[in-house]
Amino acid sequence: MAEITNEMILQAIKELAEQLKNHEEETNQRFEQMDQRFEQTNHQLTEINEQLSQVEQKIVQMDKQLTDVANGQKILVEELFENKKEIKRVKNVLNIY
Repeated sequence: MAEITNEMILQAIKELAEQLKNHEEETNQRFEQMDQRFEQTNHQLTEINEQLSQVEQKIVQMDKQLTDVANGQKILVEELFENKKEIKRVKNVLNIY
């Protein structure tokens, strides 16, 4: 009876060892899949960062252009005001004569 018990214990150990080996292979596969997913995610984040950088550059360029437009409008308004003052002065001079 002791021999059967030892054989049963040995068989159980062999089965557990096989299960552990299978579990290890499965775990390694899962880690490989996770590693691939991290690489894909990292690649996608790199692309997103590049796109954000391009958008940021475009925003800076647009801000400069809007500033230039605003400055141009300010100059035009000032010139218009000066022209109106000059027209009024000329009208006043003409009314005198």
